[in-house]
Amino acid sequence: MFVNSLKYIYACFLIITNICAIQTLTSNECANTNVLQLPNLKVITKSIIPELNGKGKGEAGKVGIIGGSVEYTGAPYFAAISALRVGADLVYVITTENAAPIIKSYSPDLIVYPFLNAYSASKLNFILSKMDVVVIGPGLGRDDDIIKLTHEIIQTCQTLKKPLVIDADGLYAVWKNVSVLKDYPSPGAILTPNHKEATRLIQAVPSKSGAWHDYWGKYVSVLNKGEQDRYLSSIVSFRWTSSEGGSGRRAGGQGDILSGSLATFFNWALKSYICENDQSAQFAQSVAAYAAAKLTRSCNSKAYETYGRSMIASDMLKEIHRAFKDEFE
Repeated sequence: MFVNSLKYIYACFLIITNICAIQTLTSNECANTNVLQLPNLKVITKSIIPELNGKGKGEAGKVGIIGGSVEYTGAPYFAAISALRVGADLVYVITTENAAPIIKSYSPDLIVYPFLNAYSASKLNFILSKMDVVVIGPGLGRDDDIIKLTHEIIQTCQTLKKPLVIDADGLYAVWKNVSVLKDYPSPGAILTPNHKEATRLIQAVPSKSGAWHDYWGKYVSVLNKGEQDRYLSSIVSFRWTSSEGGSGRRAGGQGDILSGSLATFFNWALKSYICENDQSAQFAQSVAAYAAAKLTRSCNSKAYETYGRSMIASDMLKEIHRAFKDEFE
């Protein structure tokens, strides 16, 4: 009995010591004038992951995915199922009427709303108001009507002050009207372009002094995906680069896996209040972007070990649990 009591006391001591160490580390990173260190980001990521015990459904996150079309039903599925597999409780896919039954057939775990092409402002506003984070773009398409609708949805999210992740065709819509994201409010938006998408955005942003990614204001950041991932923030100390993990295989759908994962991590980081000052939202964006990039690269690496050149995005989905466990638990 005495030995067990000592073990319990020692375990409590280790937990408290670890919590204090993380708090100290986080405070240092928030105040640091240097670029964030990747090992520190990994430790901080572990601290934002919510406990499973004592939680109700929805407390670990409600994510909205706006995307999908009759041509592209896989992209919103990959984003949505990734958000779930990382740990969000509920994921809603808002898509077109003809894409909805196809996406529903992929998984019974997703909640699918089929009214994107029958736009109802009141209905969509109600759904968006319930979301912790919104992802715009996977498989959305590039029709003029869809682009116009995407601009309206971004403005709605801006009014609701919703954390936003913009990827794929959502980035195309931003390229068509870069001012639509101008001065997006806290907790902000994260753009996730690949090299080609980033080049297009750089050319579209009006010439001005300063970095191109600062055009949208201090609460909009960029995760520039590539052989080396580069995170760009208006706060220099929150920027980072990483080429850890991954493989040479670039499977279609990998970016959607990242955007869905990012939504879940973004919500967790914001709710953890990991930086208790006026830079809290920007710091949460940086940590969430790192976590999503790290996880996606790890999934890619593990799937490539098994499948090599024949690896596809569905193979990466199978690795989310193992990658999450290896990297963050």
